[in-house]
Amino acid sequence: MKKLRSFLPYALILSAVVMFMVSCSKDGEPGPAGAQGPAGQTGPQGPKGDPGAKGDTGTANVIYSAWLDVGFQPDTVHYPGGVIDTVGWFAGIPVTKLTTDMIGKCDVKVYLNMNTAANPQVLPLPFYGSFTIFPQLIPGYIYLTSDVRLSTVTSNGSKYYQYRYILIPGGVAARSAVDWNNYDAVKAYLNLVD
Repeated sequence: MKKLRSFLPYALILSAVVMFMVSCSKDGEPGPAGAQGPAGQTGPQGPKGDPGAKGDTGTANVIYSAWLDVGFQPDTVHYPGGVIDTVGWFAGIPVTKLTTDMIGKCDVKVYLNMNTAANPQVLPLPFYGSFTIFPQLIPGYIYLTSDVRLSTVTSNGSKYYQYRYILIPGGVAARSAVDWNNYDAVKAYLNLVD
């Protein structure tokens, strides 16, 4: 009996602990949230991280036109006796952003859409084939010279022979990133909208 009395306090403590553990449950509802405590002090700034890798040069500075209507004028030679001979055709596209400084330091691409906007057939200029057409640059203008008249015309509500220019500043390293003679690749690269 003496042994039982010495064991009894331990048994009571053990049963109390077991009952306490059994009575605790995770199924109960949480009590109300306490009030927001005061904001703590701002900690010290951490060390500066390593610099990231240099990104690719973007095309943000590239300037391009919409498809433009261009009218060509005859380039003529006047001979004695009143004979006039047309030796070619020329046109000018005003480009206010084409400055003297840019001409020596940027690329200028000009494209001719021979067909309609719905069914384009785009040629990069200069073009030498069944006809010849090439651009010349002066501050504020792109002049086009051709051996045939390639003025914009409208037929059945659709325009043919429209022109677009793209100015690529010297700081944009885009030359190797795209085939500038493939208008579809240029359009995709620059996200051009027709």
